[in-house]
Order: sequence, then structure tokens, then C-alpha cells
Amino acid sequence: MTLQEIKKLIERGRYRFSQKVYELIEDGFFDLEDLEHCILTAQEVQKRERDERKEAIHGMKFIILGVDTRGLPFYTVGKVRQGPDGQHYYFITAHQAGERP
Repeated sequence: MTLQEIKKLIERGRYRFSQKVYELIEDGFFDLEDLEHCILTAQEVQKRERDERKEAIHGMKFIILGVDTRGLPFYTVGKVRQGPDGQHYYFITAHQAGERP
């Protein structure tokens, strides 16, 4: 899975997010648009790790660094999963770069 393929999923709205990400959004740490913007502004996948839960299509999680809607460094961790309606990117967590709420 390439960053360009992940970006296409995000552009088409083909993503879901974990309960943790939902709670971080609800608590005001960031907005849904920050997640999208991070992926769409990223230049490369910073790191790939094995998906210990074995849910990812290619067995990997992706750490992606981009910027949020304010232009501040922001990162997400996610994986591509197969659902009944096709592939989607699943946001596991997200944070301002250097922070962990």
C-alpha cells in the first residue's frame, strides 16, 4: 500500500476511525478535517509497523506525518482494512506531532 493509494481513500471519504480517535475529536484535541489534511499533505509514510491485530490488508500499520488545518505538524497511525463495502483507511490514533493527549 502506497501513500498515494491511502490519499485516494481519504479523498473519496473511504475511512473510519477508532473509538479513541472519536473521543479525541469529541474532547476537542483536533477535528476530522485535521485527520484528512494530515494525510493529504504528507510527503511520505514515516514508518511502517506490523499490525499485531492482523486486521490490515497488507499486514501493516502506517505512521504518517503531515500538517493539520492550521499548518502545524500532525501525525496519524492507521491501516487499510477490507470492509463489506470495500477498502477503507482506519485511523487508530492521531496527535499533534510531539504531543500525546
